[in-house]
Amino acid sequence: MDLFRRQLILLALLCFVPVSAQARSSFSPMLTDILTKVRKAYNKHEAPVVVFDLDGTLFDNRTRILKILKEYGEEEVSKVRPKLADKIAAIKIEEVEYRVIDTLKKVGITEEAILNNAVVFWAERFFSEKYLGYDVPTPGSVEFVRTLYSTGARVVYLSGRDAPRQLVGTVRSLRESGFPIGIQGSEIILKPTRQTQDAIFKQRTTAYLRGSGKVVAAFDNEPMNINMYRRAFSEADCVWFKANHSKNAPPVLGNVVGLESFEYKEPAVVVLPPLPPQQSAQQPAAEQSVAEPAAEPAQQPAAEPVAQP
Repeated sequence: MDLFRRQLILLALLCFVPVSAQARSSFSPMLTDILTKVRKAYNKHEAPVVVFDLDGTLFDNRTRILKILKEYGEEEVSKVRPKLADKIAAIKIEEVEYRVIDTLKKVGITEEAILNNAVVFWAERFFSEKYLGYDVPTPGSVEFVRTLYSTGARVVYLSGRDAPRQLVGTVRSLRESGFPIGIQGSEIILKPTRQTQDAIFKQRTTAYLRGSGKVVAAFDNEPMNINMYRRAFSEADCVWFKANHSKNAPPVLGNVVGLESFEYKEPAVVVLPPLPPQQSAQQPAAEQSVAEPAAEPAQQPAAEPVAQP
């Protein structure tokens, strides 16, 4: 327990590092604008709030799905369909889809019994605390959230995960990844039960968020959720993080902005090689041959005068 407290204290100290101009410049113009709005709201004592989804937004959970699928191949499929187990073992992270069935079909596995058993195997593990540790932060997300926090935002993690099964593992994952959690100005809100539908849960939470401060921005990878935030927070920046999401999702509203990565890479500067020096039509003076002066024509001797008769 003492070690846990020390880790929290260390994280709290790290999170209070002031934001430098260099740190701000490492984000895209859109994210930098959100940081500016947070600072202005903080200076006006408006209690700025920024809301983040977890799965598919701050965390890439494809690594969790891939771990479960490979265990499925090793523990069950290999006993009955060795060749299919080899296909599962060869799945790459880029091939992982939102649904397990879609991932397996993508690599050529269509046998109904294998697909159905995969869903059961996945469901028994995906929502357990043990497997949350296989998630990895999306590139740039930790730095951006920490910068928001040190700028004055209250960071709210609003997730469709349920508290009975995933609260402890979620807090551990956030803490070990470096996100501000468990300290003043940070909050995590999960579903009270696993039966609660995600969209309904998040919609009901918007009233609480409006009453707790000024919602400056909200981030989510699900089109339905980000559209709901757009309607609930008329003045906030609602950011759709473009990652795997549920099938048959509604189109994203026109006044929602998209984000592909929290990392920002400066546009590449193409340095062209220097042009070769242009050669003059005339040779350099040092190389010019000096023409010898033309010889003067020989003078004829003067003719003697002719005697007059």
